[in-house]
Amino acid sequence: MRALRRRRGERGASAVEFAIIAPVLLLLVFATIQVGLYMYARNVAQTAAREGVSYLRLAGDNPNADSYLGRAEELSVGYAAKLGRLDGVNADGTIDETTGRVTMVVQGEAVLPLGGRVTVVQSADATLEQFRVDPRGAP
Repeated sequence: MRALRRRRGERGASAVEFAIIAPVLLLLVFATIQVGLYMYARNVAQTAAREGVSYLRLAGDNPNADSYLGRAEELSVGYAAKLGRLDGVNADGTIDETTGRVTMVVQGEAVLPLGGRVTVVQSADATLEQFRVDPRGAP
């Protein structure tokens, strides 16, 4: 009989426990989704910057190296648009002929489902490909 009374006194305990724990679990799930989407947006920007640098490296010994800038920037923006998750993508490439380095900076806004927009900025750099004549000559 005591066991029966105890069960009657515990009626609804599971519902109360669930009501306390459910919001915390939902918050953790949505926070994980937010972080995952942010990391994906960063990865998209980084990959787009690498694609632009890969193209920009070809400017090397070209006398009109600046003509590569516009095409490399278009390539980065197009690549970011193709992968998605970034709005308002902007790419800015530079060629430093004194150091022989090229840089591409990609910036965009990631739309997160629970909290508006966050700006993502990623960059990549590399050395220019420059071909020199072998001083030893051809065998």
